[in-house]
Amino acid sequence: MKPRVFLFDLGGVVCRFHRERRLELLGAACGVSARRVESELYESGLIAAWDRGEGDADDVEREIRRRLGFSGTAGELRRIWCGAFEPDPEVLAAADLVRDRPTALFTDNDALLRAGLPERLPGVDERFDVLAFSCGLGATKPAEEAFAGALGLLGATAGEAFFVDDREANVRAARELGLTAVLFEGGAALRRTLERPAHGLSALLTG
Repeated sequence: MKPRVFLFDLGGVVCRFHRERRLELLGAACGVSARRVESELYESGLIAAWDRGEGDADDVEREIRRRLGFSGTAGELRRIWCGAFEPDPEVLAAADLVRDRPTALFTDNDALLRAGLPERLPGVDERFDVLAFSCGLGATKPAEEAFAGALGLLGATAGEAFFVDDREANVRAARELGLTAVLFEGGAALRRTLERPAHGLSALLTG
């Protein structure tokens, strides 16, 4: 069966993720070191918990304020939080090839990022029919539950889906579940893959 829906990872594929930028910007806004931010949010397990859906956007904001003393506006926090993501123009152009078919941004991320995406990263948000965030799915990749949830949002089966990710474990899990999955090797390579007849995608795009 040829793919009829397309799932794209966010950090490392659609966008370059600059973790250090988030740590530095948030630390500067709170008057603490980037190392302190990393300890409080990442090493504590909070980020992982938020990615699993343990807390909505307001919960995430409140905990950042409590732990780090952030005193800015909600809009300022979303700007910092989303500012770690830099859209890759080549990948966005590749995604444009399949915009006439159902697409999803399939990512392990939290509710604060999802809430800020439309305003802070509109060029990313507008390109996808479905935002399949792990915080809403209640599971992160490579868990089968995460893939099942994303496919459910698209109304598709595994055999109907094309998936691209920058982590081999996620690509391997997707293939084991029956998705057509490729490891991300750059925007130009992704474009060639989406245009490649051997994958049945050229016929799909034209037919």
